[in-house]
Amino acid sequence: MLFNFAMVPLEEVQPWGKPGRLSLSWFGLTDSQYWVQAGTSVLLEYSDVARRLGSSRYCDYQVVRLYEDVMALLPYVLEPVPADLIQYISGDRSCVLERAAAWHAANSERDDDLYWEIIDDSSTWIGNRSLYFSYLSPSANILMWSDESLVHIEWDNRAKLVDGFCAWSAECGSHSLPRSEFEEEVQSFHKRLMDEMSVRVSRVVAGGLSADVHVDIPGLLREHEQRKLLPASAFELPSSHTDWQAVRKALLAVDCQGSVD
Repeated sequence: MLFNFAMVPLEEVQPWGKPGRLSLSWFGLTDSQYWVQAGTSVLLEYSDVARRLGSSRYCDYQVVRLYEDVMALLPYVLEPVPADLIQYISGDRSCVLERAAAWHAANSERDDDLYWEIIDDSSTWIGNRSLYFSYLSPSANILMWSDESLVHIEWDNRAKLVDGFCAWSAECGSHSLPRSEFEEEVQSFHKRLMDEMSVRVSRVVAGGLSADVHVDIPGLLREHEQRKLLPASAFELPSSHTDWQAVRKALLAVDCQGSVD
């Protein structure tokens, strides 16, 4: 499976708040270790050094956060990147980033609309295909994008360090899979998470938590029913799909490293 998780036993889930005001929500109840099996590489698995320093084996957080981020990226991931722009998102992007930094420095005193359009158009389309891990320390750098036939997962965690060593076991690499297989993996992730949460929610409703942990039971049940419904729009392109011509114009400006009027 591509997206994997192991939930913390219900009795070990740490409630939020202070003694006397402890609570848990649907989000908090998804406390897990989770990882991404990208071919032979395991993403979000801590390195041996990080584990010797006290880290768990895998990312330790509420797995619904990964789920929400995957679902938010999904329409963009499934929007094929034009062949002439793949060089900007795939492989070693250091030279592209260096040119972008040089352009920003050369135009740092500007505050006009075109300046901000170039910054936005040259980077947002990549951000829309980047998983968000700023809640981790150190974070992880993982991209998901597609061409006409394959979805590509790429990662570069060489700068994510603990005590001078890479924090993650998968430092730099890529993995590709057919678009249909990727969609099936996302649907599987949704089903497995909701199935496990159905069991967990039932246990909470039956009194499976300590009496001093407050849970809004009606709200928990409503949220669970809502989350079980995978939106039909999840696999559709967003209404504001990428303006590739604007992206090309912005990247051309950054490549030239000059001031654009």
